[in-house]
Amino acid sequence: MSKSKERKIPSKISIILAGVVLVVVVFQFAREQFKRDAIVSLVEKGSIRDSVSGNLKVLPSLSFHLRSETQSKVKYAALIPFGKPVQVDENQTLYQMDTTDLDRSLEKTILSQASHQKRLKTGSSIELELKLEEKNLNALQTLFEENGKDVSEFELESKKNLVERLRRQYDFETISNNENSRAFTLEIDRIQEELKKREIVSPIKGMLISSSVKKGDTIFSGQVMGEVQSNGRIIEVTLNEEDFAGIKEGQKVGVTIFSFGNEILEGVVSTLSANVNSANGHRKLFVELDSNKTLPVGSSGRAEIIKQEIQDTLIIPRKALLGNSVFSVREGKALQVKVETGARNLEYVEIKKGLKANDLVIFETPHLFYDGEQVNYILIE
Repeated sequence: MSKSKERKIPSKISIILAGVVLVVVVFQFAREQFKRDAIVSLVEKGSIRDSVSGNLKVLPSLSFHLRSETQSKVKYAALIPFGKPVQVDENQTLYQMDTTDLDRSLEKTILSQASHQKRLKTGSSIELELKLEEKNLNALQTLFEENGKDVSEFELESKKNLVERLRRQYDFETISNNENSRAFTLEIDRIQEELKKREIVSPIKGMLISSSVKKGDTIFSGQVMGEVQSNGRIIEVTLNEEDFAGIKEGQKVGVTIFSFGNEILEGVVSTLSANVNSANGHRKLFVELDSNKTLPVGSSGRAEIIKQEIQDTLIIPRKALLGNSVFSVREGKALQVKVETGARNLEYVEIKKGLKANDLVIFETPHLFYDGEQVNYILIE
């Protein structure tokens, strides 16, 4: 081999090595230049509320659909269809139906009852005749016992039969009179009950929120005429079945109503539903608010039920959690670390194992990073 060829081989190797080194340097430079930014937070010691949250709905504590019990024509309505809701008192008349026919029947029945009572007060002609015949029978009986020749046995027996017949007639008349008296009383009671059915009153103090009839409308038995709701409110909260663990009556609740902005209303758990909806796995609880603020029925929002409050423990933003792990930034790398969690709420989660105070964790879109990735971190306190 010539000397010129021997010199060419080392020079080629040198060029290749230089190229490899250059590529590595460029790659490292590019990696440094194009590192992704990771938004991180410190693992801190503090307090955390162990809580769960769910959707809520505002319901009236009492609600009644007002139904007609008879057919009639509306004479008065406290609210017309699509009218502005009105405040009502308990037993206030909300609807009055026409009672002309019943008033006439009641007047006629009362008049008949009065005439019947006058007849009773006048006395019975049968009773007078019975008393007279009883005296005659006693006289005949005395004569017959003293001297049987003056009064025949047949005459005495006939008188006894007459008295017995009059007694029965008087008894029948008494029964008939009592029956008529009772019938008049029952008829008056029936008409008065019918009159009550033609007046619909509010069963509670609250608000007449809707009406489906107006003056002059003909209504039928069973027809819904309106709805009354109480001024009191019930907060119904829907949770997943698994979130019910540890929830008890009396626990504090923070309530946010969407129509009230960011205002937080405080209350306590008043009642736990005994049933779980098998179709969706939801269970409900009810909250009693400390506030006297009137909430619109049907309003929606969110409720946070506070199970307990833990002091002096490690906490991280809940957004940093990926299942049972987090990405911790160490020496410029995003490292996936398994953790054991405890209490949690909408914002934070308690860390029992896997991290220590002042560690850095990625809490903005941690799912976009991979284990071992070089990152530039930006600390948000």
